Amino acid sequence: MRTIQILLQLVNSIATNPSILPLLPWEDIRLCLFTELENRDSLYTEEQILQRNAVFTELLEEMRQFGAAGDTNAVISRFRRIILVLQALPDAEYTGGLLEQANFDHACLRHHREDTVVVLGDSHVNFFSGNEELTFLPIGQNINVCPSNTPYPFTPLHLGPCLAYSCNRYDTTFRCREKAEFLFRDFIRPHARILCCFGEIDIRVHVFKQVTRQVRTYQNIVDDILEQYFAFLLRLREMGYRVACWGPIASQSENCPLDPNFPRNGTEIERNMATAYFNLELARFCERNNMPFLSIFPELVTPELLTLDKYYSPDHCHLGQAALPLALPQWQKIL
Repeated sequence: MRTIQILLQLVNSIATNPSILPLLPWEDIRLCLFTELENRDSLYTEEQILQRNAVFTELLEEMRQFGAAGDTNAVISRFRRIILVLQALPDAEYTGGLLEQANFDHACLRHHREDTVVVLGDSHVNFFSGNEELTFLPIGQNINVCPSNTPYPFTPLHLGPCLAYSCNRYDTTFRCREKAEFLFRDFIRPHARILCCFGEIDIRVHVFKQVTRQVRTYQNIVDDILEQYFAFLLRLREMGYRVACWGPIASQSENCPLDPNFPRNGTEIERNMATAYFNLELARFCERNNMPFLSIFPELVTPELLTLDKYYSPDHCHLGQAALPLALPQWQKIL
């Protein structure tokens, strides 16, 4: 713990050279200490945090007063009390694992107790959490859960920026299949309802890049993506899950400044043409295989296939809660 090392160095410096007491940077010490404490706030209740912070604030004020009076021993004794308390706190190396396990346990218990619908996919699962902006809590294996801010029975599980094209394959960049199998084994209850949410990234980033590279139509590229996605969906059903699909939403508007976090290829209209085709073919597949298909794509675009940004979150890529009235009739298909 870096903060403990800093405080020990200060104690040693004060003990060997008491004349530095008036020069101690008390505000910097306070900021260093409370930054260390903030890293562990998730482990405590609000009341416990307030009590803990009050104790440290009191000790720091006493140290400042004794320092001004030149009382070296009193300052050192309070430094040592703070160090002892810090040593009793979970180290940052282990805090992450503890928090992940706590997040996992909380979300898993709710899923099993309330038989929630697991929304499995990329960052667009966040819409089902009721949070306006992306809000993810790690649960291990580089998987996140969204904290629930909605009365609707969803457990959104974010597998990372995974693609529909590679979700059924092993050893891909974001290891979607390995993450899914971990969840099937350790998190998702047997015969659960799973709403799959993939495809927007494929369309926004990759389809028109591949159109240029392969000199093929966007329909051909989308067909290749869907072939892989269909295999994943059928595999889930064979495992006994009640599978449904959430169709990709309209693509980010060209009026939005380019953001390296949300790259895009092709024009807005081209991407929305590909999204319309993707959803059409996915809906046909779902109908053939008796899987519910949910989509609000038609309501998210103008007749000219321009994206209606009013339904989007501040990042202009993910749905905001303004789209909830559009989604509720679709959700009734699986709730």
